[in-house]
Amino acid sequence: MLRSILAGLVLLSAATFALAQQPFLSSEQWVKLRDEASGAAPYENLRYLTRLHRVPATAEFDQAAQFVLQRTREYGLAEVQSEQFPIDGKTQYGLMRSYLGWTVEAGQLWEVRPQHLLLGDWATDPIRLADYSHTADVEAALVDVGDGSHESDYAGKDVRGKIALADGVLARVQALAVAKYGAAGIVSDMPNQSTAWSGLDRTVVRWGHLDARQPAGFAFMVSRDTAESLRARLRAGQQITLHAKVKAEVGPGHWTVVNGVIPGTDPAAGEIVYSCHLDHERPGANDNGSGCVTILESARVLARLISSGALPHPKRTLRFVWGPEVEGTMAYLSRHPDIRARLSANIHMDMVGGDPFKNKSILHVTETPWSLPSFMTDVGAALADVIRTGAANYAASGDAPETAVIETRAGEQGTRNQFLADVTPYAAGSDHDDYDSSTIAVPSLYLRDWPDIYIHTDHDTLQQIDPTKLRRVALIGAAAGYVYATLDAERSRHLLPFYASQSEVRLAQLFQRAQQVVADPKLDAGAAWYEASNLLHQGLQRELAMLSSLLKFGGSDPNHSTQEKALSDQASTLNSWIDSQGQARGAPGAEPKAPWSGDAAAQKIPVRVGEFGPLTYQNDDVLKARLAPERMAKIKLLSSEATPLLNTQDLSELYAYEIVNFVDGKRNVGEIRDAVSAEYGPLPVHLVSDYLDACREAGIMQWK
Repeated sequence: MLRSILAGLVLLSAATFALAQQPFLSSEQWVKLRDEASGAAPYENLRYLTRLHRVPATAEFDQAAQFVLQRTREYGLAEVQSEQFPIDGKTQYGLMRSYLGWTVEAGQLWEVRPQHLLLGDWATDPIRLADYSHTADVEAALVDVGDGSHESDYAGKDVRGKIALADGVLARVQALAVAKYGAAGIVSDMPNQSTAWSGLDRTVVRWGHLDARQPAGFAFMVSRDTAESLRARLRAGQQITLHAKVKAEVGPGHWTVVNGVIPGTDPAAGEIVYSCHLDHERPGANDNGSGCVTILESARVLARLISSGALPHPKRTLRFVWGPEVEGTMAYLSRHPDIRARLSANIHMDMVGGDPFKNKSILHVTETPWSLPSFMTDVGAALADVIRTGAANYAASGDAPETAVIETRAGEQGTRNQFLADVTPYAAGSDHDDYDSSTIAVPSLYLRDWPDIYIHTDHDTLQQIDPTKLRRVALIGAAAGYVYATLDAERSRHLLPFYASQSEVRLAQLFQRAQQVVADPKLDAGAAWYEASNLLHQGLQRELAMLSSLLKFGGSDPNHSTQEKALSDQASTLNSWIDSQGQARGAPGAEPKAPWSGDAAAQKIPVRVGEFGPLTYQNDDVLKARLAPERMAKIKLLSSEATPLLNTQDLSELYAYEIVNFVDGKRNVGEIRDAVSAEYGPLPVHLVSDYLDACREAGIMQWK
């Protein structure tokens, strides 16, 4: 029976493609959107943005914002404005403390002895000067401190008044080398994000951030080749003297956020918000110039088609926002609680134009976190699949080029590449974290490239960008936004079979995970049985919530008894197999028992208090800001104690994010533990209760 169920679901997965072709839009609407979308327009807009060093709260960021402001007006958006938000390191926007501004006039680094060599110049290559470097005029010896982010790196070394050569995380090196041991500044070749291609190109220069809240220090960024040459000379006994001259000021400033709308016909129906981050250091083509120009293109497409009458006016307003990453979103939502209350959905783009044969990028349609189940991901995935299939057919046969959505209008013609795109679980690291967090709770369709071997480097240039991909993603963005903006009760009920079929496939995939868990030799039989059963239970609740989200969004009665019964029956059948396998391993009892059932701490119910927003931001960490360092070091989930218990250390941030999101005043600690364990893997309940207790001490939670 199980084989027949799984086989049927495999066939269903294949069959749903036909339904996924146009389950949301008429063929006529799709063609109009497709034909209007351009890759040339965003590519040319990106050409301009890549000339600017777009660090938030700087003159060139504001120049980029002015460019976007001009384009939004040209494209016919309404209520277009540029807003400024004061920042001084103290002002709060929701839970987030503001950062600081930075004004730079000059910055050069020379080797003066034994060679005369220019190592970096702000005027010609601003990425060489780390953000938030302070004024300095220093001639000093260079000292190799290795990684430089650990106390042991300084044993037996005198860096006072000298310049430290390091490749560790820059802000940590600053805290030790400059703030603690008195170094004048830093030369850094801090490596980029880790991918399979890390370190292969030793000529790239990565941009770096100093901690703006530190009162002193500067850093210059160099390539791995340059740094290794310096290290080799130092090891050989050479005395290297550098001259660093920086004229820069860190202090109060402002963030700029540009926004505009395509008005809907029903102000009470809510709004769809498009977001991206306008910053990053020059050139910043894919990260995130590409996201900015692509939502700009989605805006142009929709504004033109709606204003001309080619598409009916949607009932929901479409809002477009460009600002500093994460910080701009929090500032904007804090100033406009009325807008925040009207938001129903978010479309977020962060890196969406990379040519996969140059920067190795795959476009990911990213799911919402399990704490915020939503139908939105399936919309984006189905639209991407239409393009992916058309591009694959065109690549294989040369037929129907229009379905491949290639770009032939760009001055530098777009590629005819296949569309490499997939659906991935929730991933953190951009403005969607804010929208998806529980106190904002606006589900996001997050479109992103990963990997990108040139992210955060001087090689993130226009030459890595494919105009064809820009056109394809702009089309997905425009089409998805129009679907969300026009969805009504009748249409949402019509789409229920499509969503139910997607849910059935996901449950079957979860069952495969559950089979692995129940047989996991690292868990005893009882624990393995419980974790596998919990996985299916949480998965079913997630799917039912997705179906409800569709109906509620459309304004329909969220009663879906037929689909709910079908999914519940499927889950019951799958769970019976897990029960039999658990009992076959010798698990005690008639049903699985929660490992936390006898733990008094697990019965406590946390309640969120205070301001809105998640707990971590680009330049702020709420717990670190509110708790003493020694208390932070004792938070078990974030310490080395958790490392053997988690799949990877990096997952601790995702666990922490979702633990906070699952706090709703109803779930107890054990139930929150079960929810995050299904999403990311089994987690000891004491790590959850300990983390929530730290949140209570920081004034973010209280016990009910």
